[in-house]
Parts: sequence; C-alpha cells; structure tokens
Amino acid sequence: MGKFFLTFLLTLLLLFGSIFFIPINFIVSNVLKNSDLNIGYSYIEGNIFSGEVLDLYYDNNFIGDFRYENQFSIDNVTANFISIDDRNIQGTVVKTLSDITDIGTLKLKDFSASSIFSTDLIKYIDLKLDIKELDIVNFECENIIGNLRISSQEINEELLGELACYQDNTITANLFNKRMKELGNVTYSNAQVKVKISTKTIPDRRVQLLMDYISFTIDL
Repeated sequence: MGKFFLTFLLTLLLLFGSIFFIPINFIVSNVLKNSDLNIGYSYIEGNIFSGEVLDLYYDNNFIGDFRYENQFSIDNVTANFISIDDRNIQGTVVKTLSDITDIGTLKLKDFSASSIFSTDLIKYIDLKLDIKELDIVNFECENIIGNLRISSQEINEELLGELACYQDNTITANLFNKRMKELGNVTYSNAQVKVKISTKTIPDRRVQLLMDYISFTIDL
C-alpha cells in the first residue's frame, strides 16, 4: 500500500495510545516528535474516542480533513473515519489488540473515495474507488478485494477494474467495459495513480487515429 491510504491510517492508529480522555493533540504530537513517520497536521481536537484532524499530510502530500470515531472491544480496535472536506473519503480501520504496537499491520474495510478531474482530452472524469477489504502487512498490500470505476460524458461507456496487489507494493486494476473488453489499466504506487484508457472509448475518430491510449497521472 502506498502513501495515500497509509497516511491517515497511521494517524488513526496513533489515536489508540491511551484509554483516558487526554486531549488527542497531546498524545499525537509527542508520538510524532519521536518518530520518522513524516506525518503532519495543522490541528487536532477530541480524544481517544472521537474528534477531528485538519490539514493532514504525509511527506508533504496533502491528504485532507477527517472526522474519526473509535470503538474498542476485547479483541480489536475499530476506527471509523470520514472526510469533512470535498474529498469524499470514508472507511474503517480494524486493528487487532494482540499486535497493537505493530502499526504496519492492519485491515481496511468498507473504504470508498471519489473524485472528478479533467485532462486535455477528457473532461469531468468521475473516478470511484470501493474497497471491501484490504490487508496491510509490514506497510505493504497483502490482499485486496475491491474495484475501481471510471466514467465520463466524453467516454462511450463506464470502465470497471478489479483491484489486485502487485509486486513493489503496487495496486493495479485492468479496466473492462460491460462486454468484458479490456480498454485500459490503472496503477497506484508511491502516492500516484497512473491511468491508461484506450482511445476506442473516445467518440472523436481523430484522437483514435493519432494514438492508441490516453495516459495521465494523478498525484495524491
């Protein structure tokens, strides 16, 4: 798994460091001061059970603003998070108490994110990510169940890809139309999403004559 998801997952795990109603800013600031996680924020309010994180970033990459709510059981800790800006991100982190000190191993469930962006050739691309379950071991993608959907008024049809963990801690998805014809792929690595879409999805025949694929990169 790359920086984008790990950023706020690691931050949420830091919230599990106390069972008392100590201000969460006191806990997190002290942990980050003695670590090399490259996580920063402008403001945190709340406690170990609920609160908000504003202007969260990782390694100088801005992630967003989030509200969190933690639940504790005998076996694990569950952290629900949802963006409170325009980034449309939400999900749940499950951390087993038996390995609570191992912040590099966790499970992400019911994660969803959506974004609309434009390129020179395709305007208003709607990208929707849905992850039912993701296992992260030693900060790497171990197993993932989920899909990615891409659509636009300037694309003939919706494209769908099943997510898969790949070598070098990369997540990939081959994109297919409803007739199961492969028309591109998406690769996520090092806080970047690289998208390649076949020009066969573009109504403009001139574009199809000039190139086989439209490629672009999204920095997260």
